[in-house]
Amino acid sequence: MASREYLVDVANYQSTSMASYHNAGAKQIIAKLTEGQSYINPKAHEQIKSAHAHHMFVHVYHFATFSNSVAKAKLEGKHFVSRAKHENISKKRFLYCDWEIGDDNSVVGSKASNTKAILAFMKVCHDAGYKVGLYSSASLLRSSIDIAKIIKKYGTCIWVAAYPRSGAVSTPDFNYFPSMDGVAVWQFTDNWHGLNVDGNISLIDLHKDSSAKKPTSKPVEKPKPKPVKKVSEVYAPIIHGDPKWNIRLLDGKGHYMRYLKTNSNWKVLDTKVIRGMKCYRLGTDEQWAPAKYFKVTKYK
Repeated sequence: MASREYLVDVANYQSTSMASYHNAGAKQIIAKLTEGQSYINPKAHEQIKSAHAHHMFVHVYHFATFSNSVAKAKLEGKHFVSRAKHENISKKRFLYCDWEIGDDNSVVGSKASNTKAILAFMKVCHDAGYKVGLYSSASLLRSSIDIAKIIKKYGTCIWVAAYPRSGAVSTPDFNYFPSMDGVAVWQFTDNWHGLNVDGNISLIDLHKDSSAKKPTSKPVEKPKPKPVKKVSEVYAPIIHGDPKWNIRLLDGKGHYMRYLKTNSNWKVLDTKVIRGMKCYRLGTDEQWAPAKYFKVTKYK
């Protein structure tokens, strides 16, 4: 997907048909879904349906009225998520918090308290499995919100409104771009192509995961197995204190054969299990002796 794509944001003021916006070049929409703790945009369902019919990607937003109240922010977040699920909004798309002046949303709280409430709202949406973002004007983002905390938590997710000029505008003038960190979408006009709809342009590929990356932990290295020592030489001690007590040998098939004298040293040519016993191959002949009767004197 391209990082620079046109989007329109629509609410109850716009038509349920997205045809004219699509024909003008919009690839995505951001539909107003909810407001406060109970309002639902009555046109949202048809607007979303029309966008899909025109192969446009659908993001949604909630108009906040929680001001700087964490408790209210959580309740509004739950209301928003409930409707997003009802409309089957893909979890590959963004759920935006629209935090601005109007409809009883107070912006006069401290920057810290405003940000805390906004983060509480976004967390409800993020915990539900959605990608999240924040919308506001450039002036409020600078004066009333700690966007560094927003970006640290959720990466490049800011949707900023700043209009260089009034009237119908078709393309953004980046000479007037409101430079700030973390901007994913710029709303550059409230009358795109004279269609009386907000015009926006993406600054990143909104379909990729743009959340703040967590440091990856290094894989735990498994301890390397210690090399197995191979027996090189053995000594056959006197058994039971009887110099005449000999060790009975076996052939490779496990048949008993001649005997081996104790109090003697031998080179070990091989090791294997015969008749359930660990045995050493001694000498050049095919003769095997039970290892239990020997002491190792040298390893390879």
